[in-house]
Amino acid sequence: MNGPTVKPWKTGTRDKRLRSWFVKSASLAQCLLLAPVCRAEGLWSASIGATNDYVLRGVSQTYDSAAIQLGANYQSPVGWFVGAWGSNVNPYPNAGAAVELDLYAGLTRPIGSDFSARVAYTHYAYLDDPRPAHYDYEEVSVSLAYLDRMAVTLSVLPDLSSYSDIGFARREASGSLEVTGRWPVWRDLSVSAGAGYYDLQRLFGVSYWAGNIGSSYVYRRLTLEVARYFAQGTLSRLYDGQSANGVWSFSAEMRF
Repeated sequence: MNGPTVKPWKTGTRDKRLRSWFVKSASLAQCLLLAPVCRAEGLWSASIGATNDYVLRGVSQTYDSAAIQLGANYQSPVGWFVGAWGSNVNPYPNAGAAVELDLYAGLTRPIGSDFSARVAYTHYAYLDDPRPAHYDYEEVSVSLAYLDRMAVTLSVLPDLSSYSDIGFARREASGSLEVTGRWPVWRDLSVSAGAGYYDLQRLFGVSYWAGNIGSSYVYRRLTLEVARYFAQGTLSRLYDGQSANGVWSFSAEMRF
């Protein structure tokens, strides 16, 4: 099976691109905001945010375009949690935009007074995806965290499908190891950094490194964040214009 050919976005399609972006964003809002979680009472929480570029594992999911992102989460007193998170995506501009909807569940347990362990399952679904292949996939992750400062996460994706400049891979296993950290600087200002190793050997016979550094400021329920992304050259060979190497992102998120 051949995937869509990645081509630069042309200026003449700007109006069509904007209409599609607003339609997908409205669909995402309907999926999440009409749920009971909107009450945001007690152990329920919700969020709405916007970013100039949605980057996942060093790869732009919106092809250097803006995204609206919504989330809803329930955290039980005994440690288990469930939730949903979504964003408009457009990884292949000529194929049309879609909505990514992530459904997740897991369990967090303390280890002593400073450490905690977390196990999570996530189903990544792509709603109204115009691409000929189905790109939905699963992820199982295990994390070890130190307070809210640092975390190490090992993830296994048993059935990932992906199109790249090398070719199309369908339902192959991949994995990743990520380290993230966040440190307070002054009052509600903090700096953050992260790095990950991503194994795509079964898909394309390659692996790559990606990372980011940034800072965030929290004002009541609003969080403002800026980040700079870095990625190994292998990513450019795989996804051409989707590599986030050297990309700056600016995000705002409101929590309820």
